[in-house]
Amino acid sequence: MTSSNGRQGPDTPRHSIAVVSRRTGVNQLLLRAWERRYGVIVPGRTATGRRLYSDADIEKLLLLRQLTDADHRIGDVAHLPISELRALAADEPGLPPRPTTDAAAANGAGERLDQALDAVRALDHAALERLLERGAVAMSKPALRRDLIVPLMVRIGELWRCGDLRVAQEHMASAIVRSFLTTMNARHPIPVGAPTLIVATPVGQWHELGALMAASHALEAGWDVLYLGASLPAEEIAGAAASRRARAVLLNLVYPAADPNIDVELRQLRRLLEPGTALLVSGQAAASHGQLLAELGAQLIRDPASFDQAINSL
Repeated sequence: MTSSNGRQGPDTPRHSIAVVSRRTGVNQLLLRAWERRYGVIVPGRTATGRRLYSDADIEKLLLLRQLTDADHRIGDVAHLPISELRALAADEPGLPPRPTTDAAAANGAGERLDQALDAVRALDHAALERLLERGAVAMSKPALRRDLIVPLMVRIGELWRCGDLRVAQEHMASAIVRSFLTTMNARHPIPVGAPTLIVATPVGQWHELGALMAASHALEAGWDVLYLGASLPAEEIAGAAASRRARAVLLNLVYPAADPNIDVELRQLRRLLEPGTALLVSGQAAASHGQLLAELGAQLIRDPASFDQAINSL
């Protein structure tokens, strides 16, 4: 819409898809998938058929990206009006701060993210490996996780749910990122006398990228991290903690969120751990067990800031 003084209003379609992708951090491929499957935006068109987006469209896409980064399913929020999206974002307790567009542009994360998604789509494992390695040189480790690895895996999951990526493409990307994080963590020096943190996922939890990123974060904070991998029974985790005299154990929960066996494993682990060994629980499914975590005296880790607070207090 154009105002009476000739200036363009917030609903005027005037931004190209490339500009919108750069400003919102939503990859062009993903944006088209959201439009096609969920009708999140109905872009304007030029005379030659090119998409055009308004300032209001950009705000909506920023909010949708923020909410999907906080583990809301796009199908649950895509139809909401912008006022409800604003309210939902404001009320989301675990919503991590999103880096500004300028910050993402400064470290090249947006361009690398697009290139990484292209490599995944092409099943080009060598290209994806090179992008991660170059990102590690150009970016700090926290920025690498926050601005590249986490958005990459979120976008891959969304594209898979939209039917725009195959299982093989998602598995290849997960394998490459897992190998990259494992290698990066193994190279990190351990300070003499560093406290030990055990990191694992409990039985039935096979998604381990969040656990690997938590291990990386703790290493950078000066901890000696023993990473045990995915789907370990409580007695094995507790045995490792006792053997290494660990100060804390961190479990990462992703999927399934409502698995009743998780409560059994959490109770068993807390019983088997030494009273002085802290239990930390992170991941997108952790909050669904919040009542039990409080009962067990375990700490719920919602984001990197709360993780820092937890490990710095031990």
